[in-house]
Amino acid sequence: MQIPEKDDSLVFSLNAKGIALTGAGKYREAIAVFSDAIAVKPGLSGLYFNRAESRRLSGDLPGARADLEQARTIIPEDPEFLHALGLVSYEEDDFDTAAVLYRKALDIDPTLAKAWNDLGVVKFRTGAFTEAKDCFTRATAEDKAMTEAWFNLVDTCEELGLKSERSLALEGLHKAQAISGLGESME
Repeated sequence: MQIPEKDDSLVFSLNAKGIALTGAGKYREAIAVFSDAIAVKPGLSGLYFNRAESRRLSGDLPGARADLEQARTIIPEDPEFLHALGLVSYEEDDFDTAAVLYRKALDIDPTLAKAWNDLGVVKFRTGAFTEAKDCFTRATAEDKAMTEAWFNLVDTCEELGLKSERSLALEGLHKAQAISGLGESME
């Protein structure tokens, strides 16, 4: 993914402002700021990616998809773009397409923990609990501090009735929370 360099101060500043606005939940303002940055430097895939995330979070899924497809014209095989397109498909309840996109992202970068986690979520939602467990296990192996994946693994082990594996996953969740500073967890 291409992001603005510090020496391109206007675009760098606009991108940073858009990211901050997105983090604050001010999605419409963030979209406008990213649009300004794109008008200045339309060839940076990261600007489209960031605007797509603001659009996705605001509920503008068609806009998010369009931005991600534009980013893919700049860098066609970026696993982050494929993963993000999978998130859009998931939010549209198109689980089959989401799973295909997550798999494509993982074909490019098999260490992308969030894609393993999100593929696991799709598998869980469609009742493929054993496959979901495998995905969450892989996500936690790739990112030991990914609390969401550990939580999902705990939940999936519970669903499958795997008490000892659930206990191990719960220990992993506690460790991940300690690493990330999230404090107490579920039991």
